[in-house]
Amino acid sequence: MQVPIPDIRGQGLSDHLKNTWLATAMCCVGVVVTGLSFENSIFSISIAAAFCVGLLFYGTSVCGSPIRTTKLILFNSGLLALIFVLLRLTLDKVAWRFPLESYSWLHRIYRVWWLSECSAIMLALIGVGLVAIEVAGKIGGDATRKRFQRSFIAAAAVLVAVNIVHFLRPVWCRDCFFPYGLPFTLFTEGGYAGGAGFVWTGLVADAALIPAFAAISTLLWNQIAR
Repeated sequence: MQVPIPDIRGQGLSDHLKNTWLATAMCCVGVVVTGLSFENSIFSISIAAAFCVGLLFYGTSVCGSPIRTTKLILFNSGLLALIFVLLRLTLDKVAWRFPLESYSWLHRIYRVWWLSECSAIMLALIGVGLVAIEVAGKIGGDATRKRFQRSFIAAAAVLVAVNIVHFLRPVWCRDCFFPYGLPFTLFTEGGYAGGAGFVWTGLVADAALIPAFAAISTLLWNQIAR
């Protein structure tokens, strides 16, 4: 027995959200539950990434157009960013008031903060990638769009693989704001007094390399295909 997939093409934003609320809830709640449940940061981020990719495939199969898929992904990114901001504001004001016995639960909530921020960034980057692919199609036609999409996916896969290896390398210093990210530093671990977090200039620069590489590859591919 096949489960019917609703056709939401041509519907308004409210109807669109009604048909995609379950996917939105699964993504956001899944990220929060993962942050509360798992200690291993790499395992947690892998599960969160799986939720983000699953949302992408769901949107691609159900939403009917890349633009609607992008709206769904960016909407979820905004919800996760809202969770992150609310947790940050709340914990900055009240975390110091809790007794030491509650540190284990506070630690879990901080993980939710970190994981929701990472997931919001991942979804935002996916959404920007979909927009870039659509722009390439508008400029060069369907063949250019397909070439740009394949180049984009290849560049993203290589960059993600390289950075996973870079993140897994052993830490060789303490209290030194140990850097992560290639070719530009996108995250620092912080020192004994804190300070860990994303390096936004490096993150944006790393992300910009993907469409830049895809654009150059597509131009060369188009020249060769002539």
